[in-house]
Amino acid sequence: MELSFRGAHDRRFLRTPTHIYLLPHPALRPMVAHYTLCLAGPVAPHGTALTLIPDASGCLVFDLGPGGLEGRMYGPTTRTVTVQNDLGQCPFRFFVECRPGGLYGLTGLPQWELADRVWPLADTAPALERAVAEAFYSSRDLDRFITAVDALLLSRPAFANPAAPLLAGMAAGALEPGESGYSPRHLSRLFREGAGMGHKAFLRVLRVNAAVRRLSEGVPSLTVLAQELGYYDQSHFIHDFRSVCGLTPGAYTGRLEDFYNEPLKL
Repeated sequence: MELSFRGAHDRRFLRTPTHIYLLPHPALRPMVAHYTLCLAGPVAPHGTALTLIPDASGCLVFDLGPGGLEGRMYGPTTRTVTVQNDLGQCPFRFFVECRPGGLYGLTGLPQWELADRVWPLADTAPALERAVAEAFYSSRDLDRFITAVDALLLSRPAFANPAAPLLAGMAAGALEPGESGYSPRHLSRLFREGAGMGHKAFLRVLRVNAAVRRLSEGVPSLTVLAQELGYYDQSHFIHDFRSVCGLTPGAYTGRLEDFYNEPLKL
């Protein structure tokens, strides 16, 4: 395998010195937000860390190490996680970044079992790990590898997520929980199965992600932002933000460089 990417297909939509973001096949996009190719870059300074903002999604991560290509499954996240920046230490890393509920569509696994947890793919979806590894080692370069991953995921059975229409409606801002037609108890059961959290927690994560994007752009006041996001008052907004991110919106704006928000999923 030649660890090079030339962009043979026209699905690259963002590139940095170390990351290449690619759209999957159109038929996969309801489940997969994007692929990320992470190639070796400059070694990060000692102690460099990032706090990841929860995005109610999950992902598959494949690392190339001494034992070959190995995968991990990250469940949907409801709270922040701090990770070390190890760019330059891993020669190749590949992400399948799912949309909310997309990991259920790929695996059929109840998402409440995976929420805020990391599992070796060998324990959760061993056939998928072997198939991706085979695609990697049989591909001449990364362009062909991405094409092979598309074909592999398209060939697998897609599992119907019981919460899919509700997830899409709430993510698009076109549906409030009270408009679903389900009882609160049944609605929570659907969301826990399909998204790994109750509908209230899902809506909270959506709103906080929207707040993070707006705070990064600069907003005139927290009161205005709280109103834009549909909160009754500023104190309710601050409470939700702190419960998800671990600090207040004001403290967050003073530490933007310490956080990473995935803008391509929600």
